[in-house]
Amino acid sequence: MQIGHVSDVWMYPVKSMAGHTVDTVQLDELGVIGDRSWSMLDSHGDVAWGKRFPKLMNLEARYVGERPKTRVFAEQVPSVSVRFPDGSEASSDDSIGAQISDYIGESLSLSALQPPSNREHYRWSQPLDEAAIMKILGIAAGEAPPDLSDYPEELILLLAECFAPPGTYNDMAPIHLLTTASLRHMAELSGESFDVRRFRPNFLVETNDGISGLAEFSWIGKRLQIGDVELEVAAKTIRCSMPARPQQPFDLPGNPKIAKALYEETNRFMGAYLSVVKPGSVSAGDEVVLLA
Repeated sequence: MQIGHVSDVWMYPVKSMAGHTVDTVQLDELGVIGDRSWSMLDSHGDVAWGKRFPKLMNLEARYVGERPKTRVFAEQVPSVSVRFPDGSEASSDDSIGAQISDYIGESLSLSALQPPSNREHYRWSQPLDEAAIMKILGIAAGEAPPDLSDYPEELILLLAECFAPPGTYNDMAPIHLLTTASLRHMAELSGESFDVRRFRPNFLVETNDGISGLAEFSWIGKRLQIGDVELEVAAKTIRCSMPARPQQPFDLPGNPKIAKALYEETNRFMGAYLSVVKPGSVSAGDEVVLLA
């Protein structure tokens, strides 16, 4: 059943920094090739993301030249340029880590993706316990935790050990998809503007007339055909504090009412995580078909 089409295809060269739309991307089993190929790390080697350092979301990243066409790691990852709020730019070929550290106010370094075999690169300096995981998700002591029953136990255990699935800088899954139906639904419930750029999906799907509500939640356990790619809808996307934070590149102010609405209406979920069943390409305008 055809349920819509791909409205936006997003590329984020550096984790937690602003990205941009592109016409077409290639997918392999780890996700979108070229997406989140770089990340900031702290002095312990742990991921430095927008959850901890929200000022990262005021920076905008682009590849200096062409983005990679196949999955690459370490020194093979193409250079990126980062634009600062004052309009200045710096390249990953330069001393960009020091410049970003000065802006953030914390000693950070920029790191390219490492191969999955380098598991040590992705390990937390200290394994996370339940309290630490809840803190990352922005859940205060005493608050009811979200229902993570859709998430495989092995994934929860992996993310207690590693800050990302090895070979990626993704949060939890290869693909994050969001629908216009969900954006409209939450805007209507909250009276707030739910801008797609706050939620950082790989794909925004413009759903057909008649599809409403948190549409992607009803697709969990099913498969989607997009272009020549087949994807499995694995779980709801858990939201942290990042969507409510300011994002200067998009002139998006901070809005705590976004986080409040997600907490009250969806128990902090919006969008869906997907795994890649059949790799290939996805382009803006591709039809989205819900398979059996």
